[in-house]
Amino acid sequence: MKHIFIVNPYAGKRTFADDLRRKLSGITGLDYFVFNTRYAGNETEIIKEIQNIFENEKLRFYCCGGSGTMRNMINGFDNLDDAEIAFFPCGETNDFLKVFGKEKDRFFNINELIYGDVINVDYIRSNHGITLNTFSTGLDTTVVNKYERYRMLKMFRESLPYTLSLLYAVFLVKRGEYELEIDGRYYAEEAAELVFANGMTYAGSVQLFPGANVTDGKGCFRVMNSKLGVKAYPFFKALKENDYNFLDENSIHGNFKNIKIRRKDGMPFAMNMDGELSGEFCDWEAEIVPGGLHLVVPRGVKM
Repeated sequence: MKHIFIVNPYAGKRTFADDLRRKLSGITGLDYFVFNTRYAGNETEIIKEIQNIFENEKLRFYCCGGSGTMRNMINGFDNLDDAEIAFFPCGETNDFLKVFGKEKDRFFNINELIYGDVINVDYIRSNHGITLNTFSTGLDTTVVNKYERYRMLKMFRESLPYTLSLLYAVFLVKRGEYELEIDGRYYAEEAAELVFANGMTYAGSVQLFPGANVTDGKGCFRVMNSKLGVKAYPFFKALKENDYNFLDENSIHGNFKNIKIRRKDGMPFAMNMDGELSGEFCDWEAEIVPGGLHLVVPRGVKM
């Protein structure tokens, strides 16, 4: 088996890529290649090239980065049924792995992954790309978009770009009106945020879906109340304190297998797919693919 490491050198600490190479060089008999990404989205292109170079060979791929790196990698495969993928986390967010609870820390040990087991987990497939953990639009897409514009302000204070982006999204952006079809049920809602998830954690630390199971063939969703600006403080307090009674009272929520989303005005809109903004499209459809991803986990790890 050949072990293919896709490294995002911009994720985690600056020495991550060099540290990884040192560790790999010390493992006797390991047949491996390390590829550094050069720009956002480069992971997808690298995966496509590798499939051609090593056609008909047994491969195990390692995502060495954060949630966005993993999302870009899985979109590079011609057929995920033929891929084994390990998540060696080093980015700002690794939300998907939080379904493994305390055992998520074992994923930081590269030896545990090299000699790990393979389990089948669900993922989300849309008509405009694949995502592993979350698929959302509304407040968060505005925050991600504005954050890039305010990024230079980090020189004054690390959290300043995010704070300004969040304030802009909560108080200055008009809420969208959406038409939804969720497993045959129809909704017409003015919403602040729509989150469809495979995992349980969202945006780094927000546990919107406690108890989510990535092997049951079902996703979870919340369509947040449009009056978020009025209720901003209690809403974020509820998120911080995991007050699900408040969240349930101010959202439509449940499980899903298939969804369709469009704006009532017919305008295109972007989705946040594991922290990466997609292009803008008028119609979105997505489904949970049961057990469609062969995920490498440390031996014996369970959710």
